[in-house]
Amino acid sequence: MKKLLFLLFLFFSLNVFAEDDSAEYMDNGLPIQFKYMSGNTPIYIEFTDVIQGRYLVDVEWFPDWGLAPLLTGPANINFRVKDTNIKFTIKSELFHIAQRIFSLPNYRLNAENITKKEVLKMKYWHFANPPFAFGDMNFDGIKELVISEKRGGQRSYDAYKVYLLQEIEDTEYFNVVNLTNIKPYSDIDQTTQFDWDKNTIRVMSLGGDCGSMEELYERIYSDFPMQDYKFKLTEKIQYLSWDENGNDIPCTMNVYNVVDGREILDEVRSGPVN
Repeated sequence: MKKLLFLLFLFFSLNVFAEDDSAEYMDNGLPIQFKYMSGNTPIYIEFTDVIQGRYLVDVEWFPDWGLAPLLTGPANINFRVKDTNIKFTIKSELFHIAQRIFSLPNYRLNAENITKKEVLKMKYWHFANPPFAFGDMNFDGIKELVISEKRGGQRSYDAYKVYLLQEIEDTEYFNVVNLTNIKPYSDIDQTTQFDWDKNTIRVMSLGGDCGSMEELYERIYSDFPMQDYKFKLTEKIQYLSWDENGNDIPCTMNVYNVVDGREILDEVRSGPVN
């Protein structure tokens, strides 16, 4: 509760929203526009710049002031490829826009423009931490679509959903592949480490002191372009404070090399850690 009150105080002190001329507030002391930010009323956003030189994007967003950080909630992100009829929609459960963006004069929100369903026109490049982006997530030189799920990962880190955008040159073929249930894409968050030189992804599972795990995935190359996005698990590291019988032991690191799906203990690299 204290944390929530502090966040609300910080929010008001930043004067994120335009003040209503009538200075209306709800019974709980919140500005009246928060009445429409309970996850039920949409706010419509249109990005006026062409993103990545080809995507026109608009958003139907349902912010819920009860979620942390403030101004987080589900959204439908609608993409259209410029000069084509290609359209697709990606659902984000924890779409977030930082409070400070609404301090800009053209981006102010109030109860009136929310209830009138006015479209808020924004510049994508104004965002220091955009709610979606494009990046090479599988080392093939082609950028994938990455959706940020604010604080949706382990220990309140941001999680990321990855979507493969498949195209065939000189055709109208366009396919969106949801990779969010495929390892290691399913576990990518702010703690994930990418090595573009070695074409590996190291995924972390944070379990507290001496209870964590790391998995190293290596890129697999396929002769079939539409299947050329997969990885294989090559190494697993576990930090343990108990033995196989459940007895307490000094913090120990077990390193396993994964060969043909089998975990083989690397005794040289394993042992007690500080």
